[in-house]
Amino acid sequence: MRRRSVMRDTIQMTVIQLLLECFSLLFQSWLTRRVGAATVGTIALTGSFFVLAAMAAGGNAMLCASRFVSEELGKPKGNARKILRCALTFCMMCCIPVMIAVIVFAEPLSKQFLQNQSLADAVRLMSLLLPLGSINACLKGYFNAVCHVTVTAVCDVAEFLLRVGLMVLFLVGSGAKAPEQVCLYLIGSMAVGTCMSTVALTILYFRHREGEKDARCSMTIGKYIRFALPVAFGGCLTAFLSTANDALIPMTLRQFGDSTSRALQQFGTFEGIVIPVLFFPSTILCALSGILIPEVARANAAGNRERVSRLTERVIALTLIFAILIAAILLKFGSVIGYWMDGGTLSGRMIRILAPVVPFIYLEIVLEALIKGMGKQNFSSLNYLAEYVIRICVVLICIPLFGFYGIVASYYTSNVFGNCNRLRMAVKTANLRFRFGKLIGKPLFAVSFAFLFASIPQFFCPVLQGTVLGMMVFLMIAVGLYWLVFYLLREKESVQVMQTSIGRVY
Repeated sequence: MRRRSVMRDTIQMTVIQLLLECFSLLFQSWLTRRVGAATVGTIALTGSFFVLAAMAAGGNAMLCASRFVSEELGKPKGNARKILRCALTFCMMCCIPVMIAVIVFAEPLSKQFLQNQSLADAVRLMSLLLPLGSINACLKGYFNAVCHVTVTAVCDVAEFLLRVGLMVLFLVGSGAKAPEQVCLYLIGSMAVGTCMSTVALTILYFRHREGEKDARCSMTIGKYIRFALPVAFGGCLTAFLSTANDALIPMTLRQFGDSTSRALQQFGTFEGIVIPVLFFPSTILCALSGILIPEVARANAAGNRERVSRLTERVIALTLIFAILIAAILLKFGSVIGYWMDGGTLSGRMIRILAPVVPFIYLEIVLEALIKGMGKQNFSSLNYLAEYVIRICVVLICIPLFGFYGIVASYYTSNVFGNCNRLRMAVKTANLRFRFGKLIGKPLFAVSFAFLFASIPQFFCPVLQGTVLGMMVFLMIAVGLYWLVFYLLREKESVQVMQTSIGRVY
């Protein structure tokens, strides 16, 4: 892949993902008003369980396909088609036993995990989607690896719009608000969207297959399974720990003294409003991470260490510049955003409290892509294990003592610990030197300077305070000054480098 294609693909993916995130935020806000925060909490638990089942059934299919197809393309005369066939075979081997287990244990899973035994039928229906979802994930990983990221993005958009459109029609037409009925509608809409996406990807694959049909493949199915198992285990471990953490939050809130309904309502507010708001600006990073895994894997397989090092340094710097600005914006306007999202004062307060941890959350997105592309899957799995063990321990200790604010403690401790470890490993593997002043000190200075001067108009014109116009004026000035600081500092560095170079010549 040419260097400029990374930027081009990132821009394309960002625009598409940004539209998706906007629609998703609007849908979450509408859904919360329509069915209530408690039902949204039940849906969030159901979705968390489905992610775990899909990860186990597919063996982390998308990541495996994307990484191993990319590595195959980085080798002389590799055969990407056979790698995809190995990926599909591995998925089906994982999928069948998982699907059977979910069907057999649907009732106890619903009672213990989802806190509602009547959701057993929805869980059984959900299991029938697992084979189709695994095939879909393999094909998306393949298209990411062969640099047709637009194909994956367009399918994601169509799938999302179809799923949300059907959900809105079902809910408006029936007027249902019960968790059981809403979950059935969710599964039905997911089935239609996944089926459509898989059919489209299959047709596109047969039209645009990469590589020679009879080229020699570097992997047999046995070798693929041996390499894929650590990746699959890491993904399943992460999904399991995340699901366990989600399940424990309503349970520990009840220990604090809240009722089941109140606990699910608070969990629904957190998952339906607070988390989407915190992650919404990270769209560009999510798009970039999907491109980084195959790009870094290809460069790593080809032995191009300079390319890996350059990508790592640039990505970390840009991520911190972006994340620190977003954290400052959420810290200042979090209360207003939470109110606009119909989450009340609780969601606004949580957004502001969690704003300082945003740089760590955003770093995780790109650092995981870099680490996995470098082949450090074992480290990733162990780090996730340690991170979620810390998060679950804090949940079990702090939420019964402090209630909803125990979630804040769990997010701070786990994200700071886990992402400092990821940063250390990425810098070490890429053979870089972490320059604290440049990567963290400069963005902090720039955002402090920009926000201080952006407050001047409101000081001289108090009418602007608390209004939409005032927010727009503040953000325009602050963002402009923020980038101006970096532009000026970059120019200064360039002059210094040039003077040093001239001095060495003479």
